[in-house]
Amino acid sequence: MRIQYYLIHGMDPERGDRMKNEFKTWGLENTKVKWIIKPNKEDITEDMRSRFVEQGVSMTNGQVSCTYKHFLCVQDVVENNHEYGIIMEDNQYFCGPIEKTVDKYIDQLNSMYPGWDIIFDTKWKKVQEIGEVNMVEGVFVYPKSNEITNHCHGGTRLAQFYIITNQCAKKMYDHYIPFHHNPDHWMNDLFRRLKIKSFWSEPSISDIFPHVSTVS
Repeated sequence: MRIQYYLIHGMDPERGDRMKNEFKTWGLENTKVKWIIKPNKEDITEDMRSRFVEQGVSMTNGQVSCTYKHFLCVQDVVENNHEYGIIMEDNQYFCGPIEKTVDKYIDQLNSMYPGWDIIFDTKWKKVQEIGEVNMVEGVFVYPKSNEITNHCHGGTRLAQFYIITNQCAKKMYDHYIPFHHNPDHWMNDLFRRLKIKSFWSEPSISDIFPHVSTVS
């Protein structure tokens, strides 16, 4: 499998060191990870805002930077024809082996759901809490509705750790810009428009690091 890992990073040295330590702890070589470090919020110009953000939409420079970095990952998957992209943000920690878990998710998705598009892993909300599917022993990938419900805003599960297929990246690439919200909310809108086949994992191996946000 042609897999490329990405880390969306804002150049905070403390976060960078912590993520390197997380990768080392859970068996992912940092050399396998492409760090997306530009543009940061101080790099966002009015010209960039006019090109990247929908007209009339209010977003902070930090939100523009973060969302655009997610697009750069999607773009790289398409342009380099990676079979899968694993997109991560630098505000998380892990509780299990990263590469082995990614392989496990992909193998089961390909076996049970050929043609799947994207899967989200995070402890933000459990699959059983959304009431859309029944848990099955030995199954750790579950389809997620793209519709807005009382539990969440669609198919995403935050945007801190997800696996995207090449076919999904191609679907999203031509529609990602201009955007009007943070990456998770924006992708929810794209998923509904493009009929993306989204999935959630259970149990999850990633969680938000306490008191750390991605954008400002």
